[in-house]
Amino acid sequence: PEKWTEVKHRLVACMFSFICGYVDVVSVTRWECFATMMTVNVVFFGRAWIGQNISNDMAKYYFAVIFAFFVGVVSYCYAEHRWPDRGASMAAAPFLAIWLVMEAVLFYDSTIHDIFPMELYHWTPLAFAPAFGVLSGASAGGRLATPTNLVMGHLVTISNAVVKACTKQKWGQAFKIKTAMSCSVLASTLAGALTGAGVLKCMFDDGTHGHGALLPIGPLLMICFWLNDHLAKPRSLLKKMKKLRKQLNGSGEARDSATSAHAHGMGL
Repeated sequence: PEKWTEVKHRLVACMFSFICGYVDVVSVTRWECFATMMTVNVVFFGRAWIGQNISNDMAKYYFAVIFAFFVGVVSYCYAEHRWPDRGASMAAAPFLAIWLVMEAVLFYDSTIHDIFPMELYHWTPLAFAPAFGVLSGASAGGRLATPTNLVMGHLVTISNAVVKACTKQKWGQAFKIKTAMSCSVLASTLAGALTGAGVLKCMFDDGTHGHGALLPIGPLLMICFWLNDHLAKPRSLLKKMKKLRKQLNGSGEARDSATSAHAHGMGL
C-alpha cells in the first residue's frame, strides 16, 4: 500500500539521519571536521588556506577529507550504473570494511597499547568520509530523493509548513508527505547528536577517549544501505519470504475449507 511505502521511506531516512548526527558529534570531537557533510569542511579549508596562524597542513587535511567524500559519491554513481538499484550497498561495502578495521584498531590501541601514531590518527577521517559520500549520493539521488545528512532544506520545508498553518492555507498530499519527512529527518539528526554526545561522555570517563564509539555504526550503516536498495527494488530473499508466506496462508485456508466441508458432510 502507498501508506506503507511512505512509512518505509521515512524509516530509512530517519536511520540515515540518526547515524549522521551521531557520527558528526564524534568526528568534530575527535578530528575537528565533519565526516558526513562537506559545507563546513570547505569553509575550514578556505580559512586554513588563506588564514593566518594556521598550519598549511590543515588546508591539506580538509582538502583530503573533502576528496575522500567525493570518492564515495563517485563510487556510488558508478556502482549504481554497474548494478542498478544495488549501488549503495555495493559501493559502501569496501569503505565500511575499512571503517570497521580502522575503528577496531583505534579502540584496541586506546585500551591496551596506546602506540597509534598521532600523525596517522589525524588522518583517520579519510577512512570514514567515503561511506558518507555514498550515503549522500544514495539519499539525494535514490528513491528517498531527499538529503539525510543536511537539515537546512528540511528547516525551509518546516518553516513553509508553519506559515501555511498560520495562514490556513490548504496542504496538498505531496506537501504533507514532504513535511513529515523533514520533521522526521530533523528529529532523527538531533537524536543522533544527543546520543553521540552521551556516548562520548561515558567513553571519555572510561578513559578510552571516544575510540570505539563508531564500531557499531559501520554494520548498522550497511544494513541501512541494504534497506535503501530494497526501497528501489525488493531483495530476492524478501520476495521468497513473501511468496512462502502466501503459500502457507493459502495452504492454511485450503485446509480449513476441507475441514469445514468434511464436518458439514458428517453432519448430513
